[in-house]
Amino acid sequence: MGGGVVLSLGNLASQYAFAFVGLSVTEVITASITVVIGTRLNYFLDGKINRAEILFPGVGCFLIAVCLGSAVHSSNTADNKVKLSNLSSDYNAGSVDSFTEGGKKLR
Repeated sequence: MGGGVVLSLGNLASQYAFAFVGLSVTEVITASITVVIGTRLNYFLDGKINRAEILFPGVGCFLIAVCLGSAVHSSNTADNKVKLSNLSSDYNAGSVDSFTEGGKKLR
């Protein structure tokens, strides 16, 4: 029963993530977090038969990569907002002095 609740919460969180950041970011982060949590959980459920000194530094590096990827995405989003705001202000500030059609000046 607890697994179903966790699965439902994960599904709900994924739906909100799709709406806020899009498919490309959501899938990468969801898959990465699944690997990190699943690896840790399997290690303890299997009776610690794997070598923790190899397993957990790799999982830690994977988690750091997920955090850095998320930070890069937020930085790109901020840059895109600045670029788009400058583009619209440049378009509004610029004026077209004349239009030509077939070599004839319209204005």
